Amino acid sequence: MFKKTIAAAAAFLATTVMASAADLPVKALSPTPIWSWTGFYAGVHVGAGWGTTESTLTSFSVTPPGIVVPLNFPFSQNNRSGFLGGGQIGYNWQSGWAVFGVQGDIAGTDIKGTTPCVVALNCTSRTNWLATATGRLGAVVLDRGLIYVKGGGAWMNTDHTVRTNTVPQLQVTSVSSDAWGWLLGFGTEWMITRNWTAFVEYNYIEFDKKNERFPINPLIAGPGVAFNADLTNKLSIAKVGVNYKFDWGTPVVAKY
Repeated sequence: MFKKTIAAAAAFLATTVMASAADLPVKALSPTPIWSWTGFYAGVHVGAGWGTTESTLTSFSVTPPGIVVPLNFPFSQNNRSGFLGGGQIGYNWQSGWAVFGVQGDIAGTDIKGTTPCVVALNCTSRTNWLATATGRLGAVVLDRGLIYVKGGGAWMNTDHTVRTNTVPQLQVTSVSSDAWGWLLGFGTEWMITRNWTAFVEYNYIEFDKKNERFPINPLIAGPGVAFNADLTNKLSIAKVGVNYKFDWGTPVVAKY
């Protein structure tokens, strides 16, 4: 009888505890958010550039009296390299694993080179700034990674100078030239935190041929003497940078 009473009491106690436990609130597991790439961003970058400038003399002129002599004379091929630094702004829109975007950037550069041209001359080309406007297409990898390709237009400003290679050097001619062309590139970007990303990128840029007039120093050839030359520029750019995203929104998926 005593044993039956103890067993009945134990069963009643267990039932009561289980019922009470069922009424207790259960703490939900914290979800792991996956953040969307959609939104505006801005950032900075640094990098290096290298490429070539080819020049071909197309005419010789004297004004007055208006003499023009056609030419087709390859003048120089200048290998250039140097550093750059600047900033970028853009917008991304994500749909599933695909990310579409547009971006504009501008950088100050010190991409330059000097090469002998003709016999007694040195030709120098130095790019002062470079700007691009591109579209991007990317794919999300490993939740917070992005690999992408990009393409669009590019603009740059370059000083072209010809000097004698004697001592002291004498400037023969100089011109500041603006050129535009097309760009293809690829890169990868990673979400460091909810607001910050870091990227590595490579761009190839080919500029259209630009014909420029190079007035000769009057101390050398007298007034009104000039050469015209076709200039063709190609650049490769490698850069790293960071972006700050202004509106990351809310998690689009929650993993448990």
